[in-house]
Amino acid sequence: MKNRSFSQLFDIRQIQTLMESYNKVTGLLSAILDTNEKVLVAAGWQDICVRFHRQHPVTLARCKESEATIKSRLHEYEGRFLEYRCKNGLWDMAMPIFFDGVHIATFFFGQCFNEDDKPDPEQFRQQAKEFGFDEERYLQALARVPIYSREQMRNALELYTNLMNIITEMGMKKLKLMQEIEAREKVNRNILESRAYTDKILNSILDAGDSGL
Repeated sequence: MKNRSFSQLFDIRQIQTLMESYNKVTGLLSAILDTNEKVLVAAGWQDICVRFHRQHPVTLARCKESEATIKSRLHEYEGRFLEYRCKNGLWDMAMPIFFDGVHIATFFFGQCFNEDDKPDPEQFRQQAKEFGFDEERYLQALARVPIYSREQMRNALELYTNLMNIITEMGMKKLKLMQEIEAREKVNRNILESRAYTDKILNSILDAGDSGL
């Protein structure tokens, strides 16, 4: 396989629609980032992350640390999800997307809490004061973060694994179509080149005949 980008292999709009539907069902963030960390598609970013944790240098550094840790371990998780709890308390899951052995993107979902480790509102209240967040809005954003039991998390992992399989199948079909188109174009180029070569020979013969008269 040539070096193909995720956008070449997959229908971004169709995947965006799928992920928005899954977000409505689960309440979880889902996103696909390319290998340069560019967000290709995403649905369901939690306000507590976007409007608060990523707006203060300390909490942002925690987010970046989580992302670096996940990225450094992704090569161990082909075909399965890496689960990771960031220092801001939320859980993220990530799976590398490999195509013909090449890592072309990463699928993320999560930004949730675990029922066995529920957030302490008082701890987050203190955190709001420490980092200068609007306390009321911060706690409202906290209340919107989904809390999953272990069973629900297993179900979510299965759900998103199935989504990954659907996405990969879409990519395989598109790749096959692209290869068929390229093969036809190559045949057409060869035919045109062959005709041009034949015409060149014939013209040379005719020119030689004309010069001998």
